[in-house]
This record gives sequence, structure tokens and C-alpha cells, in this order.
Amino acid sequence: MSAITPPQMRGINTVLMSDGREVHLDDIATAAEGQTILDDLDTAIDKIELQVAAARDGASQNDPDWRRRAETALKRKRRIRPRLQQRIGELRKAERVAQVQAAAAAVPGDVQRKAFVIAAAGMLDHELVTEIWARAREIRPAAFAEGSV
Repeated sequence: MSAITPPQMRGINTVLMSDGREVHLDDIATAAEGQTILDDLDTAIDKIELQVAAARDGASQNDPDWRRRAETALKRKRRIRPRLQQRIGELRKAERVAQVQAAAAAVPGDVQRKAFVIAAAGMLDHELVTEIWARAREIRPAAFAEGSV
């Protein structure tokens, strides 16, 4: 049995870009790409708001069909904005998790050493832990220099 996929609906789960492309929210692969789309969306919203405000002041378009289309476009763009922000948040979180996992996989010995130090500090008294830190600083002073982690 196949999963039912919802239709792509502009303003609901598809963003119409200023260059004419339609981007489905699920097709956004990175948070940076999502931020670029969000910036484009915000620019489009600002432009439409300015045009509608100018039309209300009587400075330009007085066509009721144009006004209806402009207000509909504005509603759709405002409606998709929170969904796009949510997608960017999900992507950022996934990117952070992947970054942490990659860092842990890159230096597994370091993770083990940190776990050992934490366990030892919990089992030994404060004076002994302080002595061990001092001895470690004597053996490898570069590891304790400013700026090293």
C-alpha cells in the first residue's frame, strides 16, 4: 500500500520564488537554502505590501482584479512563512546533530578520554584530581595553553 502524498499547493507547502520557480518545502535540503528562500519571500511580501498600500492611497493601480490577486498572493506568502521557518529550524537542528556526530566519529579516542576524566573526577577526591591536573599541565603544557580546547 503506497503512502498518500498531499498535493503541492502554492502558499501551503510550495513557495513561489521571485524568479518564477516553485519550491516544495520538503525539497529544501539545507538551512542556508531555506534562509535564502525566506529572504526572497520576505522581499516579495514587502513589495506586495508597498504596491497594495500605494493602490489604497490612489497613487497607482485601481483595478479591483489586480487588488484581489495582490491580496491573495500576500495571504499565501504570509501563510507559508511560518511553515518555512519551521522547516529551517528542523534543518538547522539536523545539521547540528550531524555535526556533533561527525565530530564524535572523527575523534573517538578524545570522547573516551573525556569520559574517563569525568569518571575519575567523580571517584577521586578534589585534592588528587587537582594534583593530576597539575601533573598533566607539566607533561603537556601546550594542551593547557590559552585558546586550546
